[in-house]
Parts: sequence; C-alpha cells; structure tokens
Amino acid sequence: MRIAIVDLNNFSRYPTLSVGQIAAILRRAGHEVAVISPFAVGVGSYRRVTRPHALGYYESVLRHATAVSGARVVRDLRRKVVAARSPASARAQTATLAEVQNALDRGTDLLLISAYSMYREVCGAIAAEAARCGVPVVVGGPMFGMPEIAAHWLDLPGISGVFAGEAEGHLLDLVDSVTGNGRAVPGLATPDRPELVPAAPFADFDALPFPDYSDFPWDRYPNRIVPMMTGRGCGWGVCTFCSDVQTTSGRTFRSRSFAHVRDEMAWQSRRHRTGIFTFLDLKLNSDLAVWHGLIDEAQSVAPGCEWTASVHVQSNGENGLGPDALKAARRAGLSRITTGLESAAQGVLNAMGRGTNAELLSRFVRHASEAGISVRMTSILGYPGETAEDVLCTARFLAEHRPYIDRVVVNRLAIVGHTPLGRAIRRNPDRYPQIGALMQNLETGLMDHENETFHSAGHLSAAMRMLREVHRINRKPLKGASLTFEGVM
Repeated sequence: MRIAIVDLNNFSRYPTLSVGQIAAILRRAGHEVAVISPFAVGVGSYRRVTRPHALGYYESVLRHATAVSGARVVRDLRRKVVAARSPASARAQTATLAEVQNALDRGTDLLLISAYSMYREVCGAIAAEAARCGVPVVVGGPMFGMPEIAAHWLDLPGISGVFAGEAEGHLLDLVDSVTGNGRAVPGLATPDRPELVPAAPFADFDALPFPDYSDFPWDRYPNRIVPMMTGRGCGWGVCTFCSDVQTTSGRTFRSRSFAHVRDEMAWQSRRHRTGIFTFLDLKLNSDLAVWHGLIDEAQSVAPGCEWTASVHVQSNGENGLGPDALKAARRAGLSRITTGLESAAQGVLNAMGRGTNAELLSRFVRHASEAGISVRMTSILGYPGETAEDVLCTARFLAEHRPYIDRVVVNRLAIVGHTPLGRAIRRNPDRYPQIGALMQNLETGLMDHENETFHSAGHLSAAMRMLREVHRINRKPLKGASLTFEGVM
C-alpha cells in the first residue's frame, strides 16, 4: 500500500522522532512510504530560543506586557500579530499543500498526518483535497487524547479518523481499518464511531524497529542531529502544570533497555554519519540504569559523540546528578543539560509539586557548569498564588547563578484542562481566585483564562527585573560543543 505521512510538527533542527518511528513500522510491514516534510520545501517553523540581539530585552518586555495587559484590545491585537506570523496557517503552508497534491497525483492510498492542535486549518485543506481524490486521511498527535479536541477535528470534512494515544501497537490495524475492513481499533475515532478512548500506553519498545529518518532534509539542518528517546513518561510525573505527562508520550513511565538504546545510537550514527544526539525524554534520569549506561558507554558506542539531556533535580532519593556523575557525563559527551527551575520561591515550587528546592538546584547548576556542561533552565511566570516577591526571588537566583547558566526559557502559565492544575481549577474555582474566565480553546488545546496574578501590585515590575536577568544570561555566547545545540529544544 502507498502511504504518505505529512509531518506538520516540522522541527527545524532535526527530524521528527514519531514520524520516523511510524515510517519504520510501515516499511517493515511492506508498505511503500513517503514522508512530506514542510521544512524540506521551505516552510518555516516556530522560533526556537537563540541568542537575542542587544535590544532583545525590550522586545521580551513588549511581548510580556502585551500578553498580560488588562486591555482586551491590546491582547487581541497581539494574538492577531502572532497568528499572522504563525507557520500553522494554510497560507503559510502553501508549499506543503502543493507537495500533498503531488503525492495524491502520483497515487496514494492513505494519508497520515502528524499535527499539533494549531494546525487544524491546514489539515482541513489537506483533507478536503484528499476527499476529492477518494483518499482517506487519519490525523494524530499529542493533544488528541482530549475528547473535545478530537471531536472538533473529526468534524473536518474529509477526515476519516482521529487517533489518540500511542500508535505503535495498533498502526497496522489502523491502516487496515480505514482502508478497508472498518473494524474498531483502540485509540481510533471515526465519523461512524466517534467515541474516543486513547490507546493504552505502549511498553514493548525493544520490539520496535529503529526510527527511519531517511526521508528528512538532512542538508537543510544546521547540524546532523539525531533525536532519540530512551523511555516515555516521567519518573517524577506529578508536576501540577505539566501537560506532557498527560499526552501521548507521557501517561506512566516506561523505559527501553539500555542495550536497545545503545544499539540504536550505533545504528543511527553509522547511517547518518553523525555523532550528535538530542535525547527527547521528559526526564532522562528517570531510569538510572539507562542514565548511567549512557555515561559509561556512549563514547565507545559513538566515539566523539555529543548529546543533550533534560533531567529532573528531585530532592528525594538518588537522582544520578551528583558532581562526579556530571563530570563523567561530560566526558561521555553530554554537552547541554536542561532542567526546570520554574521558580526559586519554595512556596511556588511546593504548589507546583516540583519535588525540589532552590538550594539543590543551586548546587546542581554549579556542579554541571564546573563539569563543562552548558546549563539550560525553564521558568514559569503567573502560577496561582505567585507574588511579586516570588518573582524577585527567581530574579535574584538567576542573577546569582548567571556565571553557571547559559540559557533560560521563560513561559507564562498555560493551563491545559486535563492536567492536575486544570482539573483542580475547574473543580474548585473558588480556591483559585486569580484565575477567571476559564474556557477551553479548541484551536490551541489550552484553557483561555484571565490571570489576575499578572495585574497585582508590583508583579509587572518584578517580571521586568526577571526578564532583564534572563536577557543577560541569554546574551552569553555559547562555546564549544554546546553551540551545536543552539536553538534546539
């Protein structure tokens, strides 16, 4: 069967892991597969965090001030500007639509689309064209586990099905169902069978073929970076705001064997002539056997390799992030490490369920930097109950640790309805008086809301100070191997 996969998730630094995995499974079963990558035909992607220009601080202030403005007209104007610059519109995806039309003209039996919720417009255009050619279309992605999002997409003319959950165990049955027998498949909702129960978490990773990235535009990437994942979910998994553990790759923690990870590193390195890897695990130190296996064997598997990791610096139990382990990790090729600061105020960290503290994070960033690892941190502004003093506490932490941190990503609080925080606000709104006008946005998958936290006395001023510290850190030039991962998530 001739199957085209449309990769709307469009990373501009490396191939899309989930698409490579689907392509490998379908090819192993004997299907003819083509991958349509918007990046290959010149379609841009969302901006990644890179070194800002000298006046970037004022740009960040403008973005924040307009996003939290109490004037609806200001926020509406900002949304229009953001939408006009978005690569998610059908207008921005003209070249992608042309590639899909070419695939349909050449003869395609099935279109599979990998997309985030903001790509509904372009998916509607693809589905309409496929319907004219009599070709079924199934769309899947991390947000479709929310029944209201799946139902919204299933209303698109030409969409044959929406898939939620992890597809590996059901992919071949899905193909048979939508192209012929019509049987029910776990995780698949269709116009005739709209009830959606996400497919159960997949666990038999060692039985899967390695992801096939041969279709991606390697010549267009700044560096030949191979994405990998050693497990799904998060070994911590209780942060109240985190949507990742509620979507496809979350929902309980499951790990591959280190032997399987090791074999894939060697295979991908040979196949794509590279030793650069980015590990996409939510928390690479969830399985300490895999974490220490990478530290012990990465250089023997792919000599000279460089890699990235996201980790959680939890305060209870062994986390594998002591000074000796970090030095060994750098020798093993770990160039950049990312962890969530989110806030340096303990009360906010406790409310978030982060399971860490500022003192532990302080030791971690110092030890990682001293080991020669580039440190990247994330932070969140506007968590319910956050005060101006809490924000100033975070600003002071960043200022104190500026020599040890190379990049900081600042996010305003986003509420996803199926996270613990989203459920708690909907269940007991009186406990969260700062959050108002809560409403599901079917286009973004987020809960639109008013956040009075941003309007409290002194909060905007404190946020400006924090953004200044962030700018001072982000202006630092990256050095050595860490420069390879500039702009990588």
